Amino acid sequence: MESKHAALLTVIAVIITALVATYIHVGSGPCIELALVSILALTCWLRFSFHDQASQDKIVTPYIVSIVLSLVLNTGRYWSHHAQFVNEHWHSLFAPDFAITDVSWFIVFVTCPVSLMLLGGYYLGKRAPIGFYLAWWTFLYSVGDAIVQFRVEFLTGSAYAHQYFVGALAAGAQMIVGVIGCQRLLQQHSRSGKQSGTASGLTLKQINLWSALLGSLVAVYAATLYRQAGILPVGVIVGSMMGGLIGWRKTTAQHPADRDKLVPLYLLLLALFYIHVGEEALTSFNQAIAAISGTPWPDREFTFLIALIGPTVWVVGALSLWLRQPFGNFVLWFMIVGMILGEPAHLLVFPVVAMKKFGIGYQYFSGMYTALFPMIPAIMALATITKGHKEWLSITFAGPRSSH
Repeated sequence: MESKHAALLTVIAVIITALVATYIHVGSGPCIELALVSILALTCWLRFSFHDQASQDKIVTPYIVSIVLSLVLNTGRYWSHHAQFVNEHWHSLFAPDFAITDVSWFIVFVTCPVSLMLLGGYYLGKRAPIGFYLAWWTFLYSVGDAIVQFRVEFLTGSAYAHQYFVGALAAGAQMIVGVIGCQRLLQQHSRSGKQSGTASGLTLKQINLWSALLGSLVAVYAATLYRQAGILPVGVIVGSMMGGLIGWRKTTAQHPADRDKLVPLYLLLLALFYIHVGEEALTSFNQAIAAISGTPWPDREFTFLIALIGPTVWVVGALSLWLRQPFGNFVLWFMIVGMILGEPAHLLVFPVVAMKKFGIGYQYFSGMYTALFPMIPAIMALATITKGHKEWLSITFAGPRSSH
């Protein structure tokens, strides 16, 4: 009970701080929306989940799907120049000194809520009390955000660039999943969060077929990234993908990862990584890379590929990992390798290349401040996978014991 009371105090303190910061820096409109969602989530949490927590088994799937749909919705919004529309039609809802640009919109309305949802997924997977509050918050936020999108799509005349109504479709799906999530939170599941059954590994033929498919996806991603940004980021990201493919073949392709241990760590990794993506967007990582590589990398292409579409795929990987599927196990490995070997490039490669090219001293490079934080859960996940695989090998290949 003490941990629940500590969680309650933490939630109340964070709500108050977030509301004050939002009101001062962003404006009254977003503050009112945040207050409604946060206070309603707090009420539902205290009424239905605080004393008798539901099992997370039936909650994690819609929870992760909600994050995926939020990213899809915001991809549609970015495609439709949502920030420009809001600036032209709803500027009165924001603080006078809050400049509504693509970057500020992405930081406030995408990076912050999505990072919070991902962090909530970590606590939910750990069955911590605060995780169930964030589950209520995420599902209610999904419903509220969908209502806002419907208001933009259908009650503003022809001013909004609908782009095949991608935003409306994503909002509809997001509302449905949000309602389903709330319904499941209302059900009192007394079962523990322990998974029932385990997934079997792939045969060698299946591993090779999956490897061919994943290798093809890596090649497509590499070609797209090379066209946009040149060879430097391709070497870091695609190298991590190939390292992840090798790690997957050697371990979790044969014996899938324990989802109860790895999904929370993976969601924590994604939360810290998305905060890092926010820093890159805020400090124009694409322009910094373009300066040292000589290949122009437009802001719009960077935001689509690195800040929206890519993270959508990585969160889908979390869902696949929870469902014990090969794709999720591969994405987990890719992100582990990428965080451990790729992220230090922000400190050891990119600024050094800038030093050599521009004749300057070692100085800040975009993304440097938050680059190493995702390494912590990545290292923990690597240790967990390695330990689990060794235990599986010892059991699988242990010789028969002789009886006397």
